[in-house]
Amino acid sequence: MTTGANDIDFLKDLPALSRRYVQILDQTLARYDLSGSLYYYLIKLHEFGDLPQERLVQLTGVNASNVTRAVQRLTGLGYLTKKANPKDRRGFVLSLTPQGTTLYPVVLECLQTAQAQFLAPLTAAERQQFQLILQRLAQ
Repeated sequence: MTTGANDIDFLKDLPALSRRYVQILDQTLARYDLSGSLYYYLIKLHEFGDLPQERLVQLTGVNASNVTRAVQRLTGLGYLTKKANPKDRRGFVLSLTPQGTTLYPVVLECLQTAQAQFLAPLTAAERQQFQLILQRLAQ
């Protein structure tokens, strides 16, 4: 029995899988003018409260310029406020607006919907196993 390239390189499907999930998530969040690249900031600010923008960069592991663009977009949508940081004149403190706070449970619902749609081809046992495997690989 010979082993072919497809048998060895089965991880090549991961980027396509990721794109598929992001596409589903983007469709689910679109009615709120959010995307898979924006919702995460709302979640972090809800979980941690007001944060210096630099701390949000650390918590998300996203490039600072990408965080700046996301903050501008979310501020423009009325979901965040950005105030001068009294402890660091060069930085800003980010806060959820009441509209951003109200949106938090809606975002969680969207995540559940997108995940359910993405995982629909799997049985309940396969979904549980998939989650455990992903968590193990992410460590």
